[in-house]
Amino acid sequence: MKHALTFAAFNMRKTMKIYYFILFGLFLITGCTKSSNELFELSKQNLKDSKSELAIKDLKLLLNKYPNDSLAAQAQYKLSTIYLNWNNDLQLGYGALERLISKYPESKQAKQAAIEIDEFPEYILNKSESLRKKDMVKEAIDHLMYMVNNYSKHSLGSKAQYMLGDIYMNDLRDFNVAIQEYRKVIENYIGSEQEPHALFMIGYIYANVLNDTNSAKIEYEEFLKRFPKHELSPSVKFEIQYLGKTVDEIPALKHITT
Repeated sequence: MKHALTFAAFNMRKTMKIYYFILFGLFLITGCTKSSNELFELSKQNLKDSKSELAIKDLKLLLNKYPNDSLAAQAQYKLSTIYLNWNNDLQLGYGALERLISKYPESKQAKQAAIEIDEFPEYILNKSESLRKKDMVKEAIDHLMYMVNNYSKHSLGSKAQYMLGDIYMNDLRDFNVAIQEYRKVIENYIGSEQEPHALFMIGYIYANVLNDTNSAKIEYEEFLKRFPKHELSPSVKFEIQYLGKTVDEIPALKHITT
């Protein structure tokens, strides 16, 4: 009797395992047979719930199962916006835009993608400023580094490089790195609007932060030699005149401490 009960229990457990296996298989089949519209709507809901990675999976599944569907171009474009605006991933975002143009060249999304690729440097710079305002400094630096590495010859390249120096100077207070980044403006963007400002900032850091008056004087004198008529020239001359002096020792500033 005892053996019969044991055997019956064994069969019951085996039957239940088979039952759960069948249910799981049906679940998988049902999940994999979602329509393109269902997958697209699911991605929208996941994005609304701040689940960007799940939204990406939904869209990738849609593109894999329904590459010629009417929603495919929209899905590909949505992928690019998630990479760029949610994940702050410029490389994947740009790649998604390129794939959109390649696979769906006649779609309206492809035309929009072409515009965005053409204006990508402007996008990067604006996004960098936005990230910085949100105190997402690391992400801002990553964007600016991408900019100077991939668009070094663009007219906005000098502005991106100068912003890197400004972030290290004012946000991270890493003055040695700030000098290095400002120096790159002078070396790589000769004749740019940012060049004299970068040179001034190097002198300013040496004079007012690092208290290296000798280095400050060298930088300031170089400034006056190269940009004698620049709007910052009077400030440079003032700095040279009072290098190493305290506020109390500068007549024009003495009122600040009284």
